[in-house]
This record gives sequence, structure tokens and C-alpha cells, in this order.
Amino acid sequence: MNEMKALVGQLAGYGQLIASVLVVLFGGMVAVVVLYRLVSRFVKPGGKYGRAIKVFFGAIYAMVLVIAVLIAAQRIGLPVQGLAGPAILIVMVISVVVFFLVPFLPRLPFVLGDMVQIRDVTGIVDAITAYQVVVRSFDGQTIFIPTALVMASPIRNFSAVPHRRIQMDVDVYAEDDIERARSLLLETMDLNANVLAEPAPAVFVTGVTGERASMVAFCWVANEDWFGTRDALWVALSSAFADDDKVRLALPRLDIATS
Repeated sequence: MNEMKALVGQLAGYGQLIASVLVVLFGGMVAVVVLYRLVSRFVKPGGKYGRAIKVFFGAIYAMVLVIAVLIAAQRIGLPVQGLAGPAILIVMVISVVVFFLVPFLPRLPFVLGDMVQIRDVTGIVDAITAYQVVVRSFDGQTIFIPTALVMASPIRNFSAVPHRRIQMDVDVYAEDDIERARSLLLETMDLNANVLAEPAPAVFVTGVTGERASMVAFCWVANEDWFGTRDALWVALSSAFADDDKVRLALPRLDIATS
């Protein structure tokens, strides 16, 4: 019991030290985050200078940590005289090495939380280790893929860009009003709030074969809205053609002749 009281008393004595270190860490990190967001408004993190920006702010984070450690060491009486300069120099040297070395290191083209397709597996990346990549598929399965196999496979990263295109292939009867069909497709896409104005939705006639005219419609949406918007567009499109008397969807049919 006495030992426990002594330990609690010792920890209480370091309360001010812990508070000071937390203030430096928290304040420094908040300042770096705010500065990073300000810089990101003018220089895109994924653009030409993206790597330099990440290394620069990574170095600042490391310096904040070094300062916090030095403050703690000084408060508890450790000799830190003359260590600040070498510590900051080491951080700068490591940052320069990382800046020039990172492009030559093999790395996977996705991060945690990205939606990817690796071979025939599509889902959200849950974990990445040196030995395996864990993907959670949309039907609730957890799939473990060896990292070596991932590196040797074609990979689709649906989260790599903010926007994704929806494509709808539609057949109408060639004898119907094709321009009306084009207008219905454009109206359906324009009325959906998730469809982006730029790039603008577009509809093209891709060919006429027999009694069918084939059309393709394109529009762009935010990545996270892709599945829901595609579903909503098909439902709205089906209703629009069903309510129109000038154009019909050329659906597959089976003709049975009786003799």
C-alpha cells in the first residue's frame, strides 16, 4: 500500500511535466494541420509537388516530437544541452533521404479504406501488412490476399480519384423517336442531384442494327455516390421510358411461332 502511494505521489509530481508536453504536442500538431490545409488550397497534395509537401510537413511533425521529448528530458533533469541542434539536423537529413528514396521503394497503389479490385476480389481495404492484404468484400466476407500476389496482379483503385463515371447502355426501337430517347436520357441524368454538371452528361448513338438503335449515356458522380446513383438512374430511366409514348426500350424478347 505504501509503495502504491509513493508511485501515485511520484506520478502526481510529473503532472505539470505531462501537461506541458501534451500542450506542445497538441498545439504543434494542430498548427501543422491548419498550415497543411492552407497550403493544400493552393498546391494540390496529389499534384506535381505532392511528395515535397508530404515530406515537408512530415519533417515538421517529427520536429514537434523532438521538441516535446527535449522539454520532457530537461524537466526531469537529463542533460540536453547542445542536443537540440543535432536532433533537428538528424530530422532534416532523414527528410531529405526520404524525399529522394521514396520514389524508388516498391509500394502498393492503395491505402486503408480504399475500394479496390484485385483480380476477382472487390471490396474495401481493411489491413495492409508485409505478408498480406485484407479486403472486406461487399457481401461481408474477409479475404486475405498474399502481398506478393497483390504486387503481381492488376489492381483497380476506385478511390484514387474523387469522381467516377456512370455508363448506361440502352437500346430503343429504330423506328421510334431517337432524339426523344436522347432527351429522356439527358433529362434523367440532369434531374439527379448527385450527377455533376462538369463534365456534363452526354448521350451518343453507337449504331443501328435491324430494329434496334443502340445508345450510350455518360455522367460523372462523386466516388462515394456511384452505386446509389447508378441504381437511381436506372429506376428513373425505366419509369421515364414507360411513361413516354414516343419511344420504347427495345428489351430482349422471345417470339414463339405455332403451326
